[in-house]
Amino acid sequence: MREGEKMLSDMNYKFILDQLFDGVYIVDKEKRIVYWNEGAKRISGFKSEEVVGRYCHDNILNHVDEYGINLCLNGCPLHQTLNDGNKRELTVYLQHRRGHRIPVKIKSFPIYENDEVIASVEVFTENFERTKKPKSMLVLDKGALKGVLTDELTDLPNKRMIDHYLNSKMNDYRELGIPFGIVMIDIDSFEEFNNTYGEALCDRVIQMLGRTYSKAFRMADLVGRWREDEFIFVFSGIKHEALKMLAEKIRMISENSSLRGETFKDIEVTVSVGATLVQQDDTALKLTERCYERVKRSKGKGGNNITA
Repeated sequence: MREGEKMLSDMNYKFILDQLFDGVYIVDKEKRIVYWNEGAKRISGFKSEEVVGRYCHDNILNHVDEYGINLCLNGCPLHQTLNDGNKRELTVYLQHRRGHRIPVKIKSFPIYENDEVIASVEVFTENFERTKKPKSMLVLDKGALKGVLTDELTDLPNKRMIDHYLNSKMNDYRELGIPFGIVMIDIDSFEEFNNTYGEALCDRVIQMLGRTYSKAFRMADLVGRWREDEFIFVFSGIKHEALKMLAEKIRMISENSSLRGETFKDIEVTVSVGATLVQQDDTALKLTERCYERVKRSKGKGGNNITA
């Protein structure tokens, strides 16, 4: 062995992997987690001591794909790589320790010993779509008007900010012909949630959804909290079919998020969704009222549904 190769073989690879910004974990042939780096802790919220020794099919990260299919139960890339030795790449949504969803790109590849696959490695990277925010939103990034134009509970734009922003979008539509659409969600059976779990846990559910939406839908011009259990998304330059697909994606991501508890059973949630494009004779008020009517139609179908 050459001197450089010997030096590398003697280095602490755990230390090197812990310096990576990406998440890395390794499972053995029995699908038991044997390594979990600091990047995995940073992205997922789970510490190494909480997961090492457990099995990846314990649904720790609870991966779902863009169709809402749970990959830990059906089509896990790590399992497939262990079986056939092939590398894989996929975009999924993992579930954070606190319950919200985070979009990530994952890569799995095998570890060989004597031509036999003995382990599989997954590397996951946050997959936030970076887009330039409208100028009217930049002030929120600096926190200068926190609590005035942002919601105290979720730190998202509040109704006052959303109203202001929708009026500016209406002006752009009338003067420049720039189309846009909105999606509104309302948590299903929220009154029952309050009666069952109490206000404190319900607040945490709303915070969990707010984190999910702000991380998973960065392509939106704006994601804000409209009223107590309602959120609004604004998308520019969009057509009806694309808006409908985004509405379904929001419904699916909501259904696959949950408030994870150590002292209580995980609290799962579904939402009713309405979506609409701006129309020629709209005002901001007419636009939001029409969208809310579609939310109510989704609730009339039994909830966990979209109307667009």
